[in-house]
Amino acid sequence: MVEEKGTEKRLFVLFVIVLVCTLVLVGRLWYLQLSRGEHYARLADGNRMRQLRLLPPRGEIVDRHGEVLVRSKPAFTVSVVPGGLRQEDDSSLHILCDVLDLSMEELEEALEKGKGFPYESVRIKQDVQPETVIAIEENRINLPGIFIEEEPVREYLQGELASHVVGYMGIISATELQRYGVTYRGSDLVGKSGIEQTYEELLRGEIGALTVEVNALNRPIRTVNVVEPIPGHNITLTIDAHLQKVAEEAFYEHILTLKDNPGTQTGAVLVLNPQTGEILVMASMPGFEPENLIDQSQRNSYYSALSQDERRPFFNRVTQALFGPGSTFKPITALAILEEGVLGANDRFNATGTSQYGVKDWVINSGLAPFGMIDMHGALGMSSNHYFADNGAKVGIDRLSKWMTALGFGAPTGLELFPGEASGLVPSREWKREAFSNRATSDQNWYPSDTEQISIGQGFHQMTLIQLAQAYAAIANKGTIFAPQIVKEIQAPDGTVIFRARPEVSHKVEASQATWDALSQVMMAPIVHARGTARGVMAGFPYSMAGKTGTWEVPGRVSNGLYVGYAPAENPEVLVAVVVEQGGGGSSAAAPIARKVLDAYFGLDVAAE
Repeated sequence: MVEEKGTEKRLFVLFVIVLVCTLVLVGRLWYLQLSRGEHYARLADGNRMRQLRLLPPRGEIVDRHGEVLVRSKPAFTVSVVPGGLRQEDDSSLHILCDVLDLSMEELEEALEKGKGFPYESVRIKQDVQPETVIAIEENRINLPGIFIEEEPVREYLQGELASHVVGYMGIISATELQRYGVTYRGSDLVGKSGIEQTYEELLRGEIGALTVEVNALNRPIRTVNVVEPIPGHNITLTIDAHLQKVAEEAFYEHILTLKDNPGTQTGAVLVLNPQTGEILVMASMPGFEPENLIDQSQRNSYYSALSQDERRPFFNRVTQALFGPGSTFKPITALAILEEGVLGANDRFNATGTSQYGVKDWVINSGLAPFGMIDMHGALGMSSNHYFADNGAKVGIDRLSKWMTALGFGAPTGLELFPGEASGLVPSREWKREAFSNRATSDQNWYPSDTEQISIGQGFHQMTLIQLAQAYAAIANKGTIFAPQIVKEIQAPDGTVIFRARPEVSHKVEASQATWDALSQVMMAPIVHARGTARGVMAGFPYSMAGKTGTWEVPGRVSNGLYVGYAPAENPEVLVAVVVEQGGGGSSAAAPIARKVLDAYFGLDVAAE
């Protein structure tokens, strides 16, 4: 009996053990297959399924006549799915580095961009040559997790042309990744400046997806699903590519003829239609090659070289650089003189050569006779400092600042182009008091001598070339300023026009009709006066023209040369503004460039061939 009870007890214990084990196994199976079944199914699919993003063709950027400036072309891209790499060694990475001519650091940096998405492809190198594709396929057994994808890549057909307008692309930053949202990945290229950045999300289109089943070598064996990408929008610019090319070539050719350090000068050319605000040319020199900034074989070295270049090639000198206007400011002073009743356009003034506070005419500095009795026409034509210094001082800084503000100085013009515009400043009593408040040895008071310098364009001015051009557009239009535009049309992938630019009045400068009429006449003086500062350069031009040369003196270096003008003078359809940094006088440095642009605009360069 005792033995039977012992046997029963042992059997019972064994039964309990078996029952517990069975319950554990059943529970584990329930947990794995029912409770966590979907999770592990997804992991299993992750081992045999690969989802590749299909990038859409980025939208084209074309000029106003339909000439393609930027487009996308199909090319091979080498991508890596991190989850498909061998975890036990990095031999496949070394092979990939050799095939792609990359360092291990560069490859690891690229792989880091895909962190957090182990079963999504990470772009390693774009636009690879066919021989590279062949080399990868020949080493397929040693390169698990490596894919060859066909993707669109950016192609800049015009090289440096209008590079500050079209912009360039680069690897997305952490800040941009957060801003743009979930459809972007760390290895994506995004617009970094110009139109490429300003309209990034419209140009990019919508991402598609390709789901494929892979074998043990991570080679696709079956397409499971395809979601086609949607191409980006196409953008038509107001820019005229031919005129842009003429302007850039004219600038580079002309600076080679300058006497001071020829060929080293930087600067900008802006051409716009004052009656619509459309920008026909925006050229900032030097430019850069956008395609070199997406070519992985030279991107880092090229970007580094541009960043270290003292000429600052990335800097848009039309919208970001701040200049003193020199004598191109005198028409603004003339407007204030007329409208404030200081002097009439036909009133005579005795230009003895030296103003009340010591400003001298250029003829005095050159050892020539003073201008003598002159009216506003002669004063602007011959660029008399004495005339504008004395009469500008009578206007006073308070009223002069008011007119500067009315013409748009001290504030961005509203042009939609990244990285945005500099505001500049309008000198005033308040500004000087604040600006000089921390300078113990500086006088914070405003003096008439300060006003004289402002009146001739040699004072505390800070303005962009586009602001100066807009002020001249106000004179050309007798008070009306149109908002500057650089995008003419945006077209959806199906051809639907979602945006078409229309002339938009930015603001109006209120002055009497008599003032505008008088100013319109005197604005032609630098070209038609017998001693006009632009007469020689503009000689033989068949259309009436208004304009002004300017020289901004910079202590310790060669002066900046400027020219701003428009034609035809009575009904202006084109306005040209040029600045040549360290180019010397405006009549010799800037006006010849403007003349070539005007000749090209009116077809005179073709007629002369």
